[in-house]
Amino acid sequence: MEYRRSTAGSSHHRSLSLPRSLNLPKSSETTGYGSNTKPLFTVASSLSELEHIIDNCPIIDHHAHPILKKAGFRTFESVGLNLLQTLSEANSDSLKDVPNTLVFHRALRILQKNFSWRTPEGIHDWDGWKRFRDHVDELLFTNECFHGLQTILLDDGLRYESTLKTHDIRWHDQFLKSPPKRIMRLETVAEELMLPGMPFEAWSSKFFAEIKSAIYNRDIAGFKSVIGYRSGLEIAPLVLSYAAKNGYEKTQEKARTTPGGKFRIIDEALNTYIITSFATEMAKAIEFGGRGKPLQFHTGLGDSDLKLKNVNPVLLQKFIDAYPTVPIVILHAGYPYTREAGYLASVYQNVYLDFGLVFPMVSQEGQESVVRQVLELTPSSKAMWSTDGNNFAERYFLATHQMREVLKKVMGEIHTKESVYTKDLSSMVTDILFNTANKLYGLGLELRIPPPLLKQKEPVAPIVEEKIIAPSSAESLKWLEKFLANHKGIEYLRLNWLDYSGILRARVVKLRHAINQLEENEDGSILGVTKATLYLLANCYMSEGGTAVGEFRLVPDMSSIRLHPHKRDGETRGKHASVMCYIQDESHEPIGICPRGILRRSLKRASEVGLSDFKMGFEIEFCMFKQTELDEGNLVPISASHTWSTSRALQNKALVILEDIDKRLSEVGIEIEQFHSEAAKGQYEIILSPLPPMMAADSLIHAREVIQWVCAKYGYRASVIPKPFDGECGSAGHMHMSFKPVDKQWSFFAGVLDKIRAVNALTLGGEMSFERVIAGYWAGGLWGCWGRQNREAPLRLVEEKKAHWEVKCMDGMANIYLAMAGVITAGTKGVAWNRQIYGEATVDPSTLSEQERTKRGITTPMLKSMDEGIDALFKADGTTPTDFSETMGQGFAEHFAAVKTAERDGLYAQFNDPATGELDVLRRRVWAAQWY
Repeated sequence: MEYRRSTAGSSHHRSLSLPRSLNLPKSSETTGYGSNTKPLFTVASSLSELEHIIDNCPIIDHHAHPILKKAGFRTFESVGLNLLQTLSEANSDSLKDVPNTLVFHRALRILQKNFSWRTPEGIHDWDGWKRFRDHVDELLFTNECFHGLQTILLDDGLRYESTLKTHDIRWHDQFLKSPPKRIMRLETVAEELMLPGMPFEAWSSKFFAEIKSAIYNRDIAGFKSVIGYRSGLEIAPLVLSYAAKNGYEKTQEKARTTPGGKFRIIDEALNTYIITSFATEMAKAIEFGGRGKPLQFHTGLGDSDLKLKNVNPVLLQKFIDAYPTVPIVILHAGYPYTREAGYLASVYQNVYLDFGLVFPMVSQEGQESVVRQVLELTPSSKAMWSTDGNNFAERYFLATHQMREVLKKVMGEIHTKESVYTKDLSSMVTDILFNTANKLYGLGLELRIPPPLLKQKEPVAPIVEEKIIAPSSAESLKWLEKFLANHKGIEYLRLNWLDYSGILRARVVKLRHAINQLEENEDGSILGVTKATLYLLANCYMSEGGTAVGEFRLVPDMSSIRLHPHKRDGETRGKHASVMCYIQDESHEPIGICPRGILRRSLKRASEVGLSDFKMGFEIEFCMFKQTELDEGNLVPISASHTWSTSRALQNKALVILEDIDKRLSEVGIEIEQFHSEAAKGQYEIILSPLPPMMAADSLIHAREVIQWVCAKYGYRASVIPKPFDGECGSAGHMHMSFKPVDKQWSFFAGVLDKIRAVNALTLGGEMSFERVIAGYWAGGLWGCWGRQNREAPLRLVEEKKAHWEVKCMDGMANIYLAMAGVITAGTKGVAWNRQIYGEATVDPSTLSEQERTKRGITTPMLKSMDEGIDALFKADGTTPTDFSETMGQGFAEHFAAVKTAERDGLYAQFNDPATGELDVLRRRVWAAQWY
């Protein structure tokens, strides 16, 4: 149903508050999409459930750094900070080779897949990514990059040039389920307390006081040392005071003689004094009943400022022996000394192993090797993961994305070997991502993982459709025999296919001939049609690419067979049966541009990512025009005293016609749920019951055929043209859909939003469609977005618990197979890439300012013309199909563009005045009403 918005007033709903808070639920609330009462899910019994846990377990990111406040990349680069450092520890000139690494190629591909939807021109290279980042909304981008993080423990001890500022720790809270906490970097504190001319004793006293205070500060979760960068990890258990004092005085002299007073502590004795002083105080606190806060050590991988041999974690052994009660965390898997780090974590009760930073700094193969080596010895109760995110939010995003991918690969391999129970693997996963850090840092958070919608012991093949392979002749004959047994007197078989203009094509074949062909042709085909068949327009104008040479074969799908509504006067039984066909070539497979074949393949891909039980239902909106008037060039509706859902609109012949339509549909097994008058003159709506996708599409086409035949019997033409009258609502073809698992609805429709302009090209039939799609008429709106019961959004969430959505940006001129395939293809990509939903609209988005829309992630305008629709199917060069188009089918984009261009130039151009170029709107509508 469509409605026009009143201009007299409008209601305003609560909008998403972004500037300081994204209104995310905190730790007392559930993670995922359900309510707080949903059961927890932490133990898997199958591989699919194990992968569900890996994908959905919230992460305690126990080691990371604050995000820099937004600035142009020229500002960053002017002080030596390069975005490529997101992917490498290289500096200065060494960075030029980063784009030649596996790490770079993989990261850019991930960023392109997940963020290209934000910009009309797409992201084609690293410069394109930088341009995108320079203009992206900081809050929305950070929110997406932090997805899946329960909380972050932030080391805020990194130093920057004065022109750069980091967000404070509290700023990060708005993107997290639980408030972040601080990790205190010991060396930074020591340096900040070292004032010019301050004696060693005064400095030492202040440092001890700062440590003691921090040990009991609830907002400080732990401590960190970068002594590996300074003097190495071979730390003496004790240091003499005079040696530390001597190192302190050298450092003071260095600071005094350095321009700007910049310095860092590099003296070995002083560094050792700092670390052992902390360890001594922490050990005392633990001895007197305090909770031991961990001390993190940077080990392994780092920039050229460190000496790799000095950061081997095995060098910590003497220090570990000296302080057996102080919890010690070996950061970064000690890479490349991962086995040494795992050994320490396995033999010392106070040593824990983190394997962050290698994500995204190491190739996928290297990451997999690191995870395997960590698990060789390290108990899961001693293993943790962190992003080590810093500076730029994409570091968090890439690390999390890659970690889940690799963890699924490694755990899947172990599962396949059947050497470990699945329930134990799931416990290891939740330990690594949540439990170990939660206990070690004393966070007291509750692990909540939403259960999978379909919990099952063994994997079950998803039910997408009764049949997703082209039928053979033997199979077709069985279906036909069964049908004929229940329908006597059939003499003709109508072979139907829907062309790219949305016009139903048909060949009427004698039944005997059809049976003979099926008996002779093993491929299931009945007859051949010219290869130009999908290139021809309604006026027989052939679009570019069509040829009169060669033929395709029509292959009926007998599961779609139904009685055709045609009956001669006096006949009680129809003689015609109707069936939908695939268009097949000599390979015995539907051709790449066959609409039915494209839908079939999209369903197969959906099943491969775990989607099942699709149900589709359609609203058929149409107007009844007097046929005699239509033949004279006039649009005269059956009812003028008419508006939405009124009894008055049924007090005429329309009610008899609608009842007759219902009767004919019921006779062929197509059930309707209701009918009613719509808002435009002579306009009515029939709502079909939901069915599996292919059956739903076939039933929709047959239902329209029945509607048109019944109306014709009464002297009326039923038409689905999008905009029959100016100033009144148009006729749409809204599609309702649902599927399982329900929790995938968000990533599915995020995928649809990612490709909304390309999808829109398929769900709207042609140039006339854009007369209907205007703001304020409940026609799906002008902006790519979704809304809960929002009829001005192209995607309306009807019922979340059932994943029931309505696609409103669709009309009856579209090829329904292509439209459905477009939605499913885009949605499947969203599920495959685990996209996150965005762009919720609580009001008509056209009433919002650009700034308000941007805050909601509503940045993609819907199409304004079919020319824009064609452009959406190709990359920026205008000739290379997008990934979406290539997934739809080989040659699909080129063919679609050829047909729609031909419609514009060879069909609709006839309605323009040759002298003025002015469009004769009425004449075009009358013409279209005869065809649609």
